[in-house]
Amino acid sequence: MNPTSSLGPPPRRPGRNWLDALYTAVWRWHFWAGLLSAPFLTLLSLTGAIYVFQEDLNVALRPDLHRVERPGGAEMLPYQTRLESALAHAHASHQWASFARSPSDLRSDEFVFEKESETAGDHEHLFLYIDPYTAGFLGSQRIEDTFFAIVLKLHRTLLAGSFGRALVEISTSWGIVSLVTGMVLWIPRGKNKIAGVLTLRLNQGRRVLLRDLHTVPGFYIGGFAFAIMFTGLLYTQVWGSAALGGLYLGGGLPAPYVSPPQSRVPESGGSRASLDSVMEEAHRHYRFRHFHLQVPHGPEDPWVISSATHHGDLSEGAIYMDAYTAEPLATIHYPSLSFGAKAFLLFYSIHTGSIFGMATQIAAVASCLAIIAMSVTGAWMWWRRRPKGRFGAPRKSRSEHVPRVAAVLIVLLGLVFPMVGITLVLMAVGQEIRSIVKKS
Repeated sequence: MNPTSSLGPPPRRPGRNWLDALYTAVWRWHFWAGLLSAPFLTLLSLTGAIYVFQEDLNVALRPDLHRVERPGGAEMLPYQTRLESALAHAHASHQWASFARSPSDLRSDEFVFEKESETAGDHEHLFLYIDPYTAGFLGSQRIEDTFFAIVLKLHRTLLAGSFGRALVEISTSWGIVSLVTGMVLWIPRGKNKIAGVLTLRLNQGRRVLLRDLHTVPGFYIGGFAFAIMFTGLLYTQVWGSAALGGLYLGGGLPAPYVSPPQSRVPESGGSRASLDSVMEEAHRHYRFRHFHLQVPHGPEDPWVISSATHHGDLSEGAIYMDAYTAEPLATIHYPSLSFGAKAFLLFYSIHTGSIFGMATQIAAVASCLAIIAMSVTGAWMWWRRRPKGRFGAPRKSRSEHVPRVAAVLIVLLGLVFPMVGITLVLMAVGQEIRSIVKKS
């Protein structure tokens, strides 16, 4: 979002050397951050825009699996009856893992079965869909083969595993740096407060229009774009783990989440409580119209049922129940959580734009498209304006003050975004090696 009209920094003005030098330094940060992150941000924004409406599109694309009819006034069958239908159609190699329902009475039950995949530490998931009124089997699908699962994997890992996740985190972190520095550069420095700042200049040629297409969208969607990128860091390896660890060390996580209660295994072995008894106990605490039930895996694991939060609703909570008696062992009441824990619960709904329904979903898609536009136009401007035979990077400032300010910025950025700090260190090492090679 660089408002300058050429590759060089703005001209110096008497009495403003320090500010102009700082401005030039910010512009260099914006240039490099934007250029390096542009191809990745374009792909991440494209896949993110597609994924925003995945819940609605899944139903629209496969109504045979997700939609059911309610026979006049009929009530849903017992949960255990519907589970037995799912178990009868599940593969013998798969183990029941979870159960979920939408708040709509015209949606099917979703039973998830899983098995370990050939990839160490990974699982394959088979989704089975059951009619809650007839217990009829509607069909199944291996979730890893679905269109949106592939889109999500591309969005999170670039289909490159852990290395891809690292690239996603690096590009997202630098994308945030580019966005913030771009907003600083967007602040008007001359007399003009409207054209090229708040509105596009459509009659001043392609070059000016390209510059405006790069800068003006940032004013309107900058806040949304920042929220989307920042909340996406929760699902990264370094920032996400560090943030969750910090919340844990600060005592911000609920005790049952940190150390889940254990079920009491009967001396005679015993069998698990029926799904009906589990759901009956759960409904004594909350309505749980939109929920996810986690099935005990080990003998001491509890049932865990939690209300869905991906639409921004934190009015209910989660319950841990004994695997054999369905007795409640612990409860997490979302409204009483710490600010940090609530924020983490809302990160997904903010990241996908589902927090306030259709309005914020549209805003999320618009933000993704604007990020793509700013990334493409920024790279395009650099390519068109670079001097022939040269890379065309912005010039360094000769001000003695800038390195001190830059040092503070580097430390802050390295602390807030670890991947930015790591890449800066690697770049500095590479520059030092390059200098040594040149001298030799």
